[in-house]
Amino acid sequence: MRFLNSNLSIKNYAVKTVLVAVLFGSLPLALFGQSQKEKASQIWSVKIKGNKTFSDGEIKDQIFSEGYSFMDKLKFWNRSAHKLDKIEVKKDVIRIRNFYNDRGFANADVHYQIEEKKKEWKKKVIFIITEKAPVRIKKLTFDFTGKDEDRKAVRENSDFKKAKRKSAFQVGKRYAPFKKAEVVGNYTEVLKNMGFAYADVSLKAKVDTARLAADITIDADLGPIAYIDSISVKGDSTVTDRYVIRESGLKKGGKYSLTSLREAQWQIYNHHLFQFVTIDIPEQPEDSTLDLAIHVRENALRTVEASVGFGTRDLLRGQVGWTHRNVFGLAHKFSVTGRASFITQSLSFDYLFPYVFNPKSSFVVSPLIVHLLEPGYELLSYGITNSFIYRYSRSLTGTVSYKYTRNDERSPQSGVQLPDTSQNYNISSLQFSGYYNQEFESRGRKGWMVQPFIELSGFLGKATYKYQKISLDVRRYTPLSNTTTLVTRVQGGRIFSAGVDSLPHDIRDYLGGTSSVRGWYRHQLGPKRPLFKSSSTPDSTAFSRYVPTGGRTFFAFNLEIRQGIDKFINGFGVAAFLDGGQLWRRGVDFSKRSLQFGAGGGLRYSSPIGNVRLYIGYKLNPTDQDLNIYRGRNHGNFWDRIAIHLSLGRSL
Repeated sequence: MRFLNSNLSIKNYAVKTVLVAVLFGSLPLALFGQSQKEKASQIWSVKIKGNKTFSDGEIKDQIFSEGYSFMDKLKFWNRSAHKLDKIEVKKDVIRIRNFYNDRGFANADVHYQIEEKKKEWKKKVIFIITEKAPVRIKKLTFDFTGKDEDRKAVRENSDFKKAKRKSAFQVGKRYAPFKKAEVVGNYTEVLKNMGFAYADVSLKAKVDTARLAADITIDADLGPIAYIDSISVKGDSTVTDRYVIRESGLKKGGKYSLTSLREAQWQIYNHHLFQFVTIDIPEQPEDSTLDLAIHVRENALRTVEASVGFGTRDLLRGQVGWTHRNVFGLAHKFSVTGRASFITQSLSFDYLFPYVFNPKSSFVVSPLIVHLLEPGYELLSYGITNSFIYRYSRSLTGTVSYKYTRNDERSPQSGVQLPDTSQNYNISSLQFSGYYNQEFESRGRKGWMVQPFIELSGFLGKATYKYQKISLDVRRYTPLSNTTTLVTRVQGGRIFSAGVDSLPHDIRDYLGGTSSVRGWYRHQLGPKRPLFKSSSTPDSTAFSRYVPTGGRTFFAFNLEIRQGIDKFINGFGVAAFLDGGQLWRRGVDFSKRSLQFGAGGGLRYSSPIGNVRLYIGYKLNPTDQDLNIYRGRNHGNFWDRIAIHLSLGRSL
C-alpha cells in the first residue's frame, strides 16, 4: 500500500490503523480488526436466579450492572458501553440484599458469579438469590391519644375500617419496612378527612428475625377536631376575595377535611381565570378553630393563540383565537376562534358563565358557522349551541346541550358529476354526553376512558328530520412495562329514524381515518356509491370514483402496542396496530357486510409542539369498492390497499 510517496513503506500496525482512520473519516477502530486482547471485559448479559417473589425486571431496576440490549448488540462498532466493574457488581449484591430486606426478607442471601462467553471479553454476570422465609406481622396495635369520644369515633369510622382492610400492614402479612411511609400517610389522611387537622401518626416496629415475627404499633395523636374560622385570599386578582372563596366551595364554619381542601384547590385551578393556586394552613395555635389562606395567580386577561397542525387528508390545518377572561369584571370568558383546513372551515364564538349554582357547574353559549368539504357532499351550516356542563369530579364530566342549526347540503348525483343535488334542513336537538377518565401517570397514559353520547332530534318541533342517535366510545390504556403500553378501544353507535336514505349525509355515521379504522382514509370504510366523469349513460369507462354514503349503525375496535425508544431520541417511539369495524346502512347485517380489518404500524414522537405520528395501514380484506373496482373492471392500483396517516395533534 502506498500513500503520497512510493518509497514510504508502513509496516507498523498501529500507525496503519491511525492513517486508515484519518483517511476514512475517523471510523471506529473496531471496524478494522481491533485485537480481542485490547478489549476490556464487557457485561454481555445479566441473569437473575433463585428469585421467586419478585420478577427479574424488578430486581434489575435496583442494580447498576447492565447487559447489552438487543439494540446495543447490533452496534458492533461500539463494544465499550457496559464495562465490567467487579466493585459495582459487589455493590449490586448489597443493593439486592437491601431490596429484599426492605420487603421483609431479613435473612435473604445474595451472591454472584461471572461466566465467560465464547469470546473472552464477553462476560455473563449471574446474581444468585436465596430468599428464605420472610418476616410476618404477628401483632398490630393502634394507640390513639385524644378525647374518649374522638378515639371511639375513629375506631367506628367506615373510612378508618376500610384503611385497615386495605393496609399493607395486617396480621399475617409480610412485613415490608419500605411501606412504612405509605401506611402512615394513609392513616393520616383518614384522620385529617375526619376533621383532625393536626393529627400526627407514627409507626413503631419490633422485629424478631429469629422468630421471623414483627409487632407493629401505630401511634396517633388526634388533636382537636378543627372547624374553618376564616379564609383569606392572597395574590393579585381582578376579582373579589368573595368570588375566589365562592369558587373554592369552602365555607366558614365547615369541618376541616384534607380532601375538601384538595378539591377546593382543583376547583379554583380549573377556573379559566386562574393560572396557579395553593391552599395552606398558616402557623397558628392548634385548637378547634382554623384559619386558611388561598394563594392565587391569574392568567393574562386577554390572549391571542395560534396553532398549526398537519394531516394526510386535511393537509394543513390552523387555528387562531382571541380570549377575554374577565368580561364585565364578572370572570366570564368570551372567545372567538377561527379554524381552517382543506376539509373544514369554521368561525365560532363562545361565551362562558363559569358559575351556575355551584363551582362545578357552568353554561356556554356558542354561535358558529361551518363550511365542510367531504368527498361525497358539501355543507354550509350556521346556528347556536347552548351547553350546561357539570364537572362532578376530576374524572367525571357531564354535558347537556341544545343545538339549533340551519344547513345547506349539496352532493353530486350518483349517475353524473353535475348538476349537484341540494337540500336545506334544520336541526333542533337535545344532546347528552359524558366523559370519564382515570387519572394518567406522569410517564404515560393508564386506565379507562369512557365517552357516551345521546342525541334526540325534533326538540320544540323545529327540526326537519326526527331521529335519535346513540354512541359509546370505551378506551383502555394498559402499561405492559415502563416503556410499553397496550391501547384498546371499542366504539359503536346507532341512528334510529324512519329511513337512513332520507337523512342528510352530515347526520349519518362514518368510519375510517387517523383516529378510526386506519386501513382506510377518513370516512372511507363502509357503503359507497359510484361517481362518473360525464352525464352520459353510466358504464365502466365513465367511472370516476366511489364516495362514501354513510350509515346508521357502526362498530369498530382498535388494538395498538406502543413502544417508547427514549434511548435514541427522547419522546420517540414505534407502534403496531390491528383495527377492525364495519358500517351498515341500517341495522347490523353480517350477511351483507362483515367486519373489515386493517393492520399496520408507524412512528410516534412527542415534540415540543405536539404529538407527531406517521402511521401506515394496510387493508386486510377490502371490498371491490375499496379497491375502485366497478363492474369487474379495476380502476385502482396497489395504493388503494394502503392508507398513510401523517398527523400532528391528538390521536387514540
